[in-house]
Amino acid sequence: MGKFMHDNPLVSHSEVNRRHYSLTAVAVGLGLGVAGLCKVLYGGLSIPWVSPRNLLLGSGRVYYVGGLRNLGNNCFLNVILQALASCDSFVSFLDNLLATDGLPPEEKAEKMPLLLALSSLLEDLSIVRDERIVLNPHGVMQALSFYVSHFNLTRQQDASEAFLHLLISLRDEFSHCYVPHRSSLADITLSHSKVYKQREGNQPECKRWKQNLFGPFDGTIGSILSCRNCSSVLSLDFQNFQCLPLSPVLNTNRDITSGCSLVDCLKYFTVVEHLDNYRCDRCWHITAAKYLSLKSEADEEKVTKLNTCVDYGTCSCRGMFPQEEIPCSSSSRATKQLIVSQCPKILCIHLLRASVNLDGEPIKLQGHISFPLLLNLSPFVGDASSTEQGPGPLAMNVQRDGQQALHLYRQLNIQMSLNAIPTGGNSVHMANADVASSSSSSSQPLPSSSRSKLYGLSAVVEHYGKCGGGHYAVYRRVASNPDPDDPGQPLAGLGKRWFYISDGHVSEVSEDDVLGAEATLLFYERL
Repeated sequence: MGKFMHDNPLVSHSEVNRRHYSLTAVAVGLGLGVAGLCKVLYGGLSIPWVSPRNLLLGSGRVYYVGGLRNLGNNCFLNVILQALASCDSFVSFLDNLLATDGLPPEEKAEKMPLLLALSSLLEDLSIVRDERIVLNPHGVMQALSFYVSHFNLTRQQDASEAFLHLLISLRDEFSHCYVPHRSSLADITLSHSKVYKQREGNQPECKRWKQNLFGPFDGTIGSILSCRNCSSVLSLDFQNFQCLPLSPVLNTNRDITSGCSLVDCLKYFTVVEHLDNYRCDRCWHITAAKYLSLKSEADEEKVTKLNTCVDYGTCSCRGMFPQEEIPCSSSSRATKQLIVSQCPKILCIHLLRASVNLDGEPIKLQGHISFPLLLNLSPFVGDASSTEQGPGPLAMNVQRDGQQALHLYRQLNIQMSLNAIPTGGNSVHMANADVASSSSSSSQPLPSSSRSKLYGLSAVVEHYGKCGGGHYAVYRRVASNPDPDDPGQPLAGLGKRWFYISDGHVSEVSEDDVLGAEATLLFYERL
């Protein structure tokens, strides 16, 4: 308007004022119209890929991670690939495999097509860009199809099954590069295989091979059967897992209980099961030894054998007594409990929503199961048989106090950021203030045993629709904001960001949006 008034002497001041007000009114009207449209789009329709949170504060620039093309009902695999890209230790795991295989490039491409294709795709998915891009998962799908020919990758499938198929296929591919096909363990140990070659100054190749085969998702579940009468452990079984299956807590109508949380599911998974009228062999030995000791002519040799026997259930101690003289022992009280005996680096949790109704038809359990940004797994790890009531009060207080967990989660993120940012920048001062605030509002620090079992949320997979169909989408964490001068290179230390991804559609979302998801798969990475 100023340029128009000074550069046009044929227009009077009054006319200029009239035109000024007219143009201003038009501008105000257009602004209100655009604001109203945005309100409708953002508030009413909630279209994720036009969310105002896509804009970086202060910069006005929009950043994205890559989406994935849907090649025909493969959304179940796309969400797994996006979730894996958010797990830093898994990406590092693949890099280490490629660095330690020792194969020349041409042989590597022939023998490790899945590892190469997956590593390359996850690297592309980890880049934050200032433009939309949709990547093609065809290379991974083609390589994976060699190992799972029975699992159709272009039909609707279960995402948790695809996840396990992918991990097993990776292990098979890598192990074949080290061990000759159909070789016995004796053949391998006698051969001059690189797996068992001791490198000077390094750890044995066998140990490195074991570390590679047991990846970051591998954990162990322990099953403990104990006798409450004699306090002995009757059996201790272990089973490997790569995805921890948890059942939701249901009400009397067989629906998910209102307010059900991930911690409730873990408590239900590790709850102590009481077994009545259990026959304990150790209790029988104790009773039999007392029986012989009370006899007038005690047989010390038999008493000693009973007291020192450890082969319960398979020993011949009962044969020392005539059939009519076998001492009776009352039934024992036994307990059975599951624990997480070895924690994985990355904890994948499958919330089991598939069920059947009274007519035997498959249904999906609908309902929100709340989950934290920071998960403390220590109450469900180790010697869980020490209490009949499940997790101890200290651990449960940590879980219940969501505000403390949130403060600790943000404090850890900020502290990692401070280690990566040069001093003197505004970001450092802001981060220091946040650390001080978070420290003052949180309670006493967690013990070291609990800190070693802390997991930060990396990705959330959500399923829309019913059993046997529908669509998968994923919320995934991105490690850092991009460098404005080089969007292709993340700038470490500016905090975590979350994206909602549905195949090729990508939008940035808030933590509240993530925590509001109706999750079916959760990915937590140990901090």
